[in-house]
This record gives sequence, structure tokens and C-alpha cells, in this order.
Amino acid sequence: MKTGLGRRVRVRAATALTLTAGLSVPLLLSGCEDHSPVAAPTSTLPAKDSSTASPAADPQPTIPAYETDLDLSSEETEAVEGALVALDGYITTLNRVFASGGTDTKLIDEFAMDEALKALSDDSKSLEKQDQYMAGEFKLKSREISDVSSDYDLISVLSCVDNAAFAQVDRGRTMPASEPDLLTVEFVAKTDGDDWKVQSQNLWSKQCAP
Repeated sequence: MKTGLGRRVRVRAATALTLTAGLSVPLLLSGCEDHSPVAAPTSTLPAKDSSTASPAADPQPTIPAYETDLDLSSEETEAVEGALVALDGYITTLNRVFASGGTDTKLIDEFAMDEALKALSDDSKSLEKQDQYMAGEFKLKSREISDVSSDYDLISVLSCVDNAAFAQVDRGRTMPASEPDLLTVEFVAKTDGDDWKVQSQNLWSKQCAP
């Protein structure tokens, strides 16, 4: 894969819950490397109708702003744009599913596959079983393209997120107050036929600027 951020060192996260991709409040950086995925983000925004248009369904979807140290070709740029649209759709899906306490799982696989899809499914079931939901809102504060595969079918996106901006709570409870906890998260998007989907997400480092 072409790498524009080789100076960075990937650090995997240990999560507070022992789910496959786990909901975590908060994320915990381990002193040594392990292979647990980063916590799944969420939102308390009201769940939206899954039948409404999504980023992928938009004939001319908005490409979010991004940065990269890579010298992208036209083919790579096209792949990056597809991956970014899918990433935004994935975050929207996470917000909807977890805001509903895991009950609104329509089109749960529209923007997620493999590890990301399994995590989303497992976590939604856990929330529903425990009668909990995720308070707060997960947002991507930045998007930096770090890797593009030689076949243009895998894209790595680094983003700064505030891990203290969301929490797993009982229904009826509100978001607890806490100091910002800025983390760099890596999202890996992959082609799935003609579509792009998020395959996995991991903690990259506990260093980023909002």
C-alpha cells in the first residue's frame, strides 16, 4: 500500500467492554500492543427513517474535505472519494443504530462489512439486551488519507475523534460530563462489488488535534 504517514506508529486499543469491536466508555490505551478494535461511536440524535436517501443513494453525493501526503492519481482520487462517502454513511448508520438502543438496524450492512459489520451487529444486540443506548454524538473532526492499495480497493482514513463525546448509558440517563479525550482512529474502507464499505476501525494513537 502507498503510505504517506509512515512516521506514525499504530497503537491498538483495549476496550472497556469485551465485545468483538466493543462499545467502550471510555476507550483505554493499553501500555502494550494488543489487537482489540476501537470502540464503536454513537449518537443520541433521534433515529431517522432508514428508507430516506443515504450518501450512497445520492446521485451526486457530497465528497467531504480531506487531507493527504500522498500524490494521488486520478484513479486513486476516485477511489478515495468513494471510500469517504461510504465512511460518512457508516458513521450515520452507527449514530442511528446506537441512538435507538440497538433496535433500528435497518440497512445495517449498507456501509459496513466484515469486522465493522459484526461489531455493529453485536453491539446493537448488547445495547438492546441491557436496555441501554449511547448518549452523545460521534463525529469525524478530520479525514486524512494515509494508505491506498495498489489495486485501489483498500483505503485507510485517519480521523481525530473526541472519545469523551459519547457514552453508553441506561435509557433515561443523559450524557455524563467529561474532559475531551482526543484520539486518532483509523478506518479501513474496502470495495464490495461496485460499492465501498467500512471494513474495520482501530485506534491509531492518542494524539490528534481537533
